[in-house]
Amino acid sequence: MKIESIGEFGLIEELARLLPEGKDVIKGIGDDAAVLAGRRRDSYLLVATDSIAENVHFRRSSGAYWIGRKGLAVNLSDIAAMGGSPLWAVVNLGIPSGISVRYCRQLYRGMAELAEEFELSVVGGDTFRSPDGIVISVTVIGEVERKRCVFRDGARPGDVICVTGKLGEGRGKHLKFTPRIKEGRYLGESFSPSAMIDISDGLFADLGHICRASGVGAVIGESAIPLAARLRGKSEKVKLRALGDGEEFELLFSLPENEISNLLSSFSAETGTTVTPIGKIIDDQGRRELVGRDGKVKPFPETGYNHFS
Repeated sequence: MKIESIGEFGLIEELARLLPEGKDVIKGIGDDAAVLAGRRRDSYLLVATDSIAENVHFRRSSGAYWIGRKGLAVNLSDIAAMGGSPLWAVVNLGIPSGISVRYCRQLYRGMAELAEEFELSVVGGDTFRSPDGIVISVTVIGEVERKRCVFRDGARPGDVICVTGKLGEGRGKHLKFTPRIKEGRYLGESFSPSAMIDISDGLFADLGHICRASGVGAVIGESAIPLAARLRGKSEKVKLRALGDGEEFELLFSLPENEISNLLSSFSAETGTTVTPIGKIIDDQGRRELVGRDGKVKPFPETGYNHFS
């Protein structure tokens, strides 16, 4: 059996079966971050790790500052999806021979300025020679109050599905997005989100992750999805393909219906970010449906980023 036959998430499931979990593990593999017993009785520690590789996640011509910034930002986005705050990070940097010291400084300047923005300390890491391009691997440790930690598996029938920001511009902003830490914190502090994820693989794929983890289905309205300005006037095919590109790093979450009115009246004013209801959670796990602008119902498009497809 080849990796391509089971895909990225199938491979993760295969490998996860081999790994032990200690008694301090609240949630291991399968969410945006691992959740561990915290420093205090009323909190959890969050551990998120991600890597970006040259010619997979970025081109060297994109600029060292932005590449370095992204290496940290993708991990902060995972902490945001749990409703947490970042505390510390370690950075592993793989660099090919011939890269200048100035270039490396720019990589770390991008990380350093983002870390300062979110009051995060970079406390160590490793460097090594990479024969196949630049690789940045970051681990972020964060914290969240137990009662405010949001997992993927809590969505319930009747919950409203919401998303922050605009969608469909992942390719244009994948290096320059702002992790939604403030937004995730506000949701956890002021509302009762039942499930949450950051959109890294595409709207339909990531909503599918919530559905699988929660044992539910979903129906969303195509006309309700807040689209990026660049998609105005584009065909439906182009719009749906853009929604599957991934690397949006917006928050996708479900919320009890009775909280939606308060969410819409306060969220933008408190966070500076828009929020949009786009559908509902239903109790049929086999149904993941998109209601088109013409009223026709169709299954979720088979889109979403997969490393091994």
